[in-house]
Amino acid sequence: MRVTRVEAFPVAARFRQPFTVWRGTVDSLGHVFVLVHTDDGRVGLGEAAPFLYYAPETPEDVLATIQTYLAPMLEGFDPFNLEQLAERFEHELDGHEFSKCAVEMALWDLVGQKLGVPLYQLLGGRVREAVEIVALLHPAAPEETAREARERVAQGFRTLKLKLGFGEEEDVARVIRVREAVGPDIAIRVDPEESYSLKTTLRVARALEPCRLELISQPVPRTSWEEMRLLREQLSVPLLADECIVTPQDVLRCVRMGAADAINIKVLKSGGLVQARRMAAIAQAAGLPCLLGSMLELGPGTAFAAHLAVASSAIAWPCELAGPLLFADDGLEAPLRVDQGRLWPPEEPGLGVRPALERLGLPG
Repeated sequence: MRVTRVEAFPVAARFRQPFTVWRGTVDSLGHVFVLVHTDDGRVGLGEAAPFLYYAPETPEDVLATIQTYLAPMLEGFDPFNLEQLAERFEHELDGHEFSKCAVEMALWDLVGQKLGVPLYQLLGGRVREAVEIVALLHPAAPEETAREARERVAQGFRTLKLKLGFGEEEDVARVIRVREAVGPDIAIRVDPEESYSLKTTLRVARALEPCRLELISQPVPRTSWEEMRLLREQLSVPLLADECIVTPQDVLRCVRMGAADAINIKVLKSGGLVQARRMAAIAQAAGLPCLLGSMLELGPGTAFAAHLAVASSAIAWPCELAGPLLFADDGLEAPLRVDQGRLWPPEEPGLGVRPALERLGLPG
């Protein structure tokens, strides 16, 4: 099985309701779907989900990188040589992690199709049946966010996430109201998304101590490693390293500095499964639990991460793979299975999903 052709197409991903964080509000995002064709008639599917709020790539960057650089690199390539490809990516193309991941995802899909097994089997098999996922609440008036929290709990979600960064008083009031609405047994995690200073983080964390937070995610800028270390020493709530984590070297630095209690790995932002598994191995060896975060992927990227989540014992906390719950269309012929707050990886060979080409307006 050899690669004969690589295609990349822009896909418009529209939210069910506007996505709001302290940086701003967006109604839709531009994603890229990748189709890798082989000489035996198979087609592998990949997805890139670049988002300028969090990473320095755009859909236009991804399309140009794949068409100009990665497609020629893959001509005649054996999809089974994934480690070799990861080494070439690392040494021949700096950055462009979303582009790399989209292509790697399609190759994993092809390998699973060729062997007739779902991707999680290629990764060593299941350690859990499904992955518990987090419900992301939309920032609004405290009572409105509390109402959404109650709805999510009624749907079976046991972990809720709130974005912060809208002002200390507003942030604290919203979290307290959600805790009052859902009771003491539902986990609540908060994410200031790099918008806080060290002192602000400590003040908000103290104000929220009665809420018994599960974790606080990356409150200070991603470059503020020393502040993360200091916060870990002073906070009573676990500290999650998020935006500062992109590469295995970042995880190693985090471990050496004692800068977090847990690691958030975002597979698409990290360049693919090869790199993500290296990152998880470093964290696990250091005794730090991991979770899988989201770049707000549609169906293909979410399925990709779900396979890793059920196959890795390093992924020890509920994951944030809720992209398809936020979008009006996940881009798949059949939706992923989400039930009672848990996500199941597909059981068909490879990635186990197929793109809704006609619905997305893509060539068949």
